[in-house]
Amino acid sequence: MKTTTKRSFSLLGSIVFLIAGLVIYANFIRTEYKRALDLRGQLAAKNQLLADQKKVIMQVQDLINQYKGTTQLQDMVSLALPSGEEVAPIFQQINAIAKGSGLITQAFGLNTLAFKPAATQQPFAKNLGTIQITLKLFGPYQGLKNFLQAIESNVRVMDLSEIRLDSAAKPGQDAYNFSVVLNTYYQQP
Repeated sequence: MKTTTKRSFSLLGSIVFLIAGLVIYANFIRTEYKRALDLRGQLAAKNQLLADQKKVIMQVQDLINQYKGTTQLQDMVSLALPSGEEVAPIFQQINAIAKGSGLITQAFGLNTLAFKPAATQQPFAKNLGTIQITLKLFGPYQGLKNFLQAIESNVRVMDLSEIRLDSAAKPGQDAYNFSVVLNTYYQQP
């Protein structure tokens, strides 16, 4: 075979290999490359979704932690404004405060007043009930001052409605009879 023929076959063979390479590229590699790009896009979208989900989970965990703290707040509100009258604790608190202040409780009376409608129409807002407490106390004037300060800082919400004092001893002695009317509040059950 002549060298020119060999060169022609060699050139022809190179062209055939080049065309075969282009056909393989067009049919196999390009389609797989597009598929790889699609898969990379899906992977990026799923990674973004995962990051968003982790962020949402962290926010939910924060809310759960905040609500765990609100149960303590709810317990404190329930002590200040209980659901229902809870008369026995009222008597125990007032009696303990009076004794701690150096006063003697002589009489204790309760009067339940009508409910006041809630100030807002929110579904969680309940009507407010009032219990009027009438007390007859005996002791020194300083004891009354201590009693009123303790009532003011008591856990259960109470306010002074009326007070009257009468001397119970000889002039110059520090002993008085006190008539005290307090209002305490509760939520409608």
